[in-house]
Amino acid sequence: MGPNGNRAGEETEGQDAIEHLQDHESKNTEIVEKNLNLQSIDQHLFKHVSGRGLERYKNAAKNLIPIRRKKKGEKVRSIDSAGLFSIISYSWVSKLMYKAYSKGISINELPDVSPYDTCTHNTERLELLWNQELTKMGPEKVSLGRVAWRFCRTRILFFSIVYTGSLICGFATSTLFMRKLIEYVQSERRSYTEGLKWAFLLTATEFSRALLLHWAWGLSYRTALRLRSACCALLFKKIIRLNYLGDKSIGQVINMFSNDSQRIYDAIVFGPMIIAGPITTVWGVCYILWVFSPMALLGMITFLLFYPVQYAISYYTGYLRSKSVNISDFRVRLTNEILECIKLIKMYAWEKRFSQDLLDVRKKEQTLLLKTACLQCLSICTVPTIPVISAIISFLAHIAAGNNITAAQAFPLSTFFGTQIRQALMRLRDASQTIVESMVAFRRLKSVLLLEDGRILISKPILKSQAVAINHGTFACNAFDAERERRSHVAEKERQNDLKDSRDKSENEKLSTLLHDARYIDVLSDITFEATKGKLIGICGHVGSGKSSLLLAALGQLRIVEGQVMRDGSCAYVSQQAWIINATLQENILFGAQFDHSRYFKAIYASNLSQDIAEMPGGDQTEIGEKGVNLSGGQKQRVALARALYADRDIYFLDDPLSAVDTRVGAHIFHKLIRGALKGKTVLFVTHQVQYLNHCDDIYMMHDGRIIEHGTHDELMKLGNEYALMVTAISANDETDFAMSMDEKIGPNLQSVDNSLPDKENEVSSPGTDTNTDTATENDEILGTPVLTIAEDLQKGTIKVDTYHSYIMAAGGYFFSCIVILTFAISVGSSAFSSWWLALWIKAGNGLNTTAMHYNATTELNNINDNPDFWYYQAVYSSTIGLMLFTSLLRSLVLTRATLKASTTIHNDLFQKIIQCPMRFFDTTPTGRIQHLFSRDMDEVDNKLPISLTSLMQNLFVIFFAILVICLVLPWFILPVCILAIVYYFVSKVFRVAARDLKRMENKSRAPIISYVTATVQGLSTIHAFEKETEFLTKFNCMFDENSQCMFMCSIAMRWLAVRVDCLSATVIAITAFLVITLQGELPPALAGLALSYAAHISGVFQYTIRLASETEVKFISVERINHYLRTLVGEGNISQRILQPPSGWPVAASIKFQNVSMAYGEEAPIILKNVSFNVDAGEKIGIVGRTGSGKSSLTAALFRLVELTEGKIEIDNVNISEINLGQLRTKLSIIPQDPILFNGSIRSNLDPFKRYTDSEIWLALEKTKLKNRVQSINGHLDASVGYGGDNLSVGERQLLCLSRALLRESKILVMDEATAAVDPETEIAVQTTIQQEFSFCTILIIAHRLQTVLLLDRVLVMNSGKILEFDKPYNLLKDPNSEFSKMIAGANTVENK
Repeated sequence: MGPNGNRAGEETEGQDAIEHLQDHESKNTEIVEKNLNLQSIDQHLFKHVSGRGLERYKNAAKNLIPIRRKKKGEKVRSIDSAGLFSIISYSWVSKLMYKAYSKGISINELPDVSPYDTCTHNTERLELLWNQELTKMGPEKVSLGRVAWRFCRTRILFFSIVYTGSLICGFATSTLFMRKLIEYVQSERRSYTEGLKWAFLLTATEFSRALLLHWAWGLSYRTALRLRSACCALLFKKIIRLNYLGDKSIGQVINMFSNDSQRIYDAIVFGPMIIAGPITTVWGVCYILWVFSPMALLGMITFLLFYPVQYAISYYTGYLRSKSVNISDFRVRLTNEILECIKLIKMYAWEKRFSQDLLDVRKKEQTLLLKTACLQCLSICTVPTIPVISAIISFLAHIAAGNNITAAQAFPLSTFFGTQIRQALMRLRDASQTIVESMVAFRRLKSVLLLEDGRILISKPILKSQAVAINHGTFACNAFDAERERRSHVAEKERQNDLKDSRDKSENEKLSTLLHDARYIDVLSDITFEATKGKLIGICGHVGSGKSSLLLAALGQLRIVEGQVMRDGSCAYVSQQAWIINATLQENILFGAQFDHSRYFKAIYASNLSQDIAEMPGGDQTEIGEKGVNLSGGQKQRVALARALYADRDIYFLDDPLSAVDTRVGAHIFHKLIRGALKGKTVLFVTHQVQYLNHCDDIYMMHDGRIIEHGTHDELMKLGNEYALMVTAISANDETDFAMSMDEKIGPNLQSVDNSLPDKENEVSSPGTDTNTDTATENDEILGTPVLTIAEDLQKGTIKVDTYHSYIMAAGGYFFSCIVILTFAISVGSSAFSSWWLALWIKAGNGLNTTAMHYNATTELNNINDNPDFWYYQAVYSSTIGLMLFTSLLRSLVLTRATLKASTTIHNDLFQKIIQCPMRFFDTTPTGRIQHLFSRDMDEVDNKLPISLTSLMQNLFVIFFAILVICLVLPWFILPVCILAIVYYFVSKVFRVAARDLKRMENKSRAPIISYVTATVQGLSTIHAFEKETEFLTKFNCMFDENSQCMFMCSIAMRWLAVRVDCLSATVIAITAFLVITLQGELPPALAGLALSYAAHISGVFQYTIRLASETEVKFISVERINHYLRTLVGEGNISQRILQPPSGWPVAASIKFQNVSMAYGEEAPIILKNVSFNVDAGEKIGIVGRTGSGKSSLTAALFRLVELTEGKIEIDNVNISEINLGQLRTKLSIIPQDPILFNGSIRSNLDPFKRYTDSEIWLALEKTKLKNRVQSINGHLDASVGYGGDNLSVGERQLLCLSRALLRESKILVMDEATAAVDPETEIAVQTTIQQEFSFCTILIIAHRLQTVLLLDRVLVMNSGKILEFDKPYNLLKDPNSEFSKMIAGANTVENK
């Protein structure tokens, strides 16, 4: 068969592998296009236009129309189509509530978020206001809080008008109509009609108060929703424009989106209600002067004195909150770092160390949370107490001045203090606290918005033949500024368990000296670079020489200090560590572009992915996990290459993309993709592999951030300088290693590397087969299903009793919980007792004629000052002040201790449970979902749940004592109460079902946002290069709008309940009033006033309590989610096996024996390793080769017990590893992964996390890996900062640091996963020599990508489909031309032969 015929066969085979997906794709494309068109129409119609005057309020004004019909074609009624009556009563959502109760609802059945509430619409307006503020005030004085006020001030002012109306109705209810009704009871000569008039007015004003109040709440919810959406979308829009996050960590960014956004939302909801304080105060002073003597103002003064106390509590709470937020940021960042690096942490048995680090951080956070919670609980507990105390002081002062007091005077004022003043204090507390917290949130968001974008101006080259040109350019990147250095120092301290010895102190001193003011450090100097259109430009150099930085500079992603960057054409970028998103494989390749079958197939074939797709259970619709968890290193790189090729750009920036694949696959990609499909394109190609450089049209060699040589391959070889020396050294080494060299004759017409082999050989290794040998993660053998990510188990129905039980046990048990409840009963009971005692005192009168008060409005005959027991009544009444203060303080302390103990126990148990999970859990669970548990869910348990529990228990006892008092005074009240209780129950039951489901939807819709933000931050360079910022912003807006939709409906559901319960409570007032009128002459006025006072008290408290009960239940969803993980997660290790203690010094010889090993990645998953048996002698160096999915990395997973065996056993020095402790096993093994993993901290902490080695030992290890000079050149040397994931080091430097870490560890068994793939050949030779010398007595397993790596090893193990095909010395395998290994080498050498 000729070359062309063979190629046609290859293409046909590859096309068959994906052709069955074409029809499916066409349908998908139509749907996507339809959605995009609809979205673009929406954005066009509702685009914000400034300066429209009153025109902009046209849509909002439509909601003031009393009745509006449902829009035609509207499936679910939305707020935009509702009329005034429907909005005030929230009846527009009733149908949805009843449907949720009867059938349940899904997120698709919710009304769409209003176009006026979307991220797109509101972000445009907020961004405009922000830019105006920034231009006017400058970066130093700009205020995001001021911008937020301008954003929503009109709606806040309208809210204030409506809210003031509800306050006026509340004043009229308690101070006017209730007083008139009690005066009517006191008089025997008034008509029944007059009593009915005052009862009717009392009821009407209470109904009006309820409706206006809840209308105001609805307005604030929508305003808050708009600002939250605008702030988060603006923040994401800023982040996606950045090249680097500066001094911000991913943990901080996550907290901004999850917690700070909620603080801003709460500030808009509760903040404007602060006006209740001054309005209520003015009315209270006027009323007291009208009805009482001036001495009674002492009670009002007491109330006013509480204002600064409340402000001080809120201010100090905010101060503590800002400090705890910083520690929470650090905890979340550390949690995120642990999750990102969990595989290495497990393989190195570092779980305890990182657990201790996190628990130490949590302990510091707990201290601040304790102080914050104490203040918050104290504030909550004193809010209902202060009004009662103020009323008591007013009455006592009025009486002390020699004045009498009647029921018509006392109980309206008592009601005013108990309802209006109490609510004013609650609003003051909530408003001041949320405003202070929002100020912290605004400052944090502002710090990101003020970060420099870093995008530089790129002009077109003067010469039309140039694609990229840099003239005398000096470039810098963000340095670790003083704040980041400080945080790195904190991180180091957190990880080392309070450094105590002198050596630790000296290290702290060294680290503290690293603080400097430089914001940027130069990474490239005096760069003059040119790339001609259509040419292949090679870029080479040693590790850390600046190759990757040169690509980023040309892309405009480095800050330019001097010089000029010019570029002509669109760009595509493949980073050294491929960036993969959590989507299908096809979506990763299309990257938002329209599907084109021909171009798609071409990209797959050129990237050598055809066979990989054919073997995937879902083909190219197989879901790829976060960061490509279920792809091998080579597969990830080839997907990135396919993405770049499919994009069809003018200029390609390829950052060493062939380091993760073997020579044969690399040759295929180089000739089919780089020199074939990209022929005529401009390609900037970074590589360490010399065999590709002589095919480049031009070569640049980098050293220490500068270009030291430039020319063609032949020109540079003739010069005999640095480049020639590198090539000569590599070529000499390659001759001994059977390394192939590239022949210029082969070029784009490269045929199958198996062409020269018989047909039988073609069956083994087809051109679409990755014979490399890319190593995969333990999930490289994709597990029997195209869906990798396990959907979150969304609980339904009532919160299970087990959830409450687990929280009670975490809080200290049932006995301690009973003590907490008892303190609340005593505290609220003392307040109820004071009102009851006042009624008895007034009823007693002068103590001589107790019946006179019933029938005579003249009170002079019954002046309580004339009572013989006056001092007794006064002493008891006064003592209730001290009792209430003491019990309030007691219950706040007791509850704080219980809730904080519960949250800390839950957090620690959750973390310990998760970190002990097997790797399968982390591979199938999105990181964002786990981050959500430790950020938002823990914030709910830490901060929100204690407040809800405090308010709930307090109000439950208030209602209990209120109903008890009314029933004692009016026994007939029991009958209507029973009827109303049934209605209450039904309404609350409907609400609870709907609220739970809505809250679960909200929680579920929030986790993907966190994952998406994290993935975006990690892929900023790729997103910028492909110019996909708009697409990512659009997708974020859609995801956030969906979350806003759920959040808004949760809030509206709360109001739906509240307005109905308040109307029922107004009915309670009406019933009480009519009973009082009916029993006139029989009921003492004092007791009538007491009953009316408590009935009014119920009106405000009852709906709040039912809503609190539902809110608390909803907040327990966070506990439910955490408890679900605590119950269902299973720790790794075979718990059925008994734990044995291996001999002292084990392992000594380090021999390894696999006996009939079979393994699967789950109970129902297919068997991956199939009856594998082989022995590795002590000190042997074994190479493991085979194509992707052959089971190479599964051997590693089995050895490290990342997955337990289904059959067989593995022995090390005759000890069955399944019978010993996991930590003990893993501490005796070492691994150097292909993807280097470093932690935030210092170079020292990454090499020696347990501080076991001296400086000289560390320097020696660095010297052996050729890193000593590089580390010495950094400020701080061993104490120099290492950024998140090692982002301030090159990939090659990170790999060498990981190798240094393994050298220090001195394990007898070492697994190497192509540990030098990202270093230059010269360094690789030196490092390989070091490995041979330093690990000469170790047993080494090398998972090989490049076949020449294994030729000098003792033996080679060839894997295929989970079985061992061959296991022998390389020489013996090569002697047999029919051996699989020989065929692989022959296929690789075909390139050279041709």
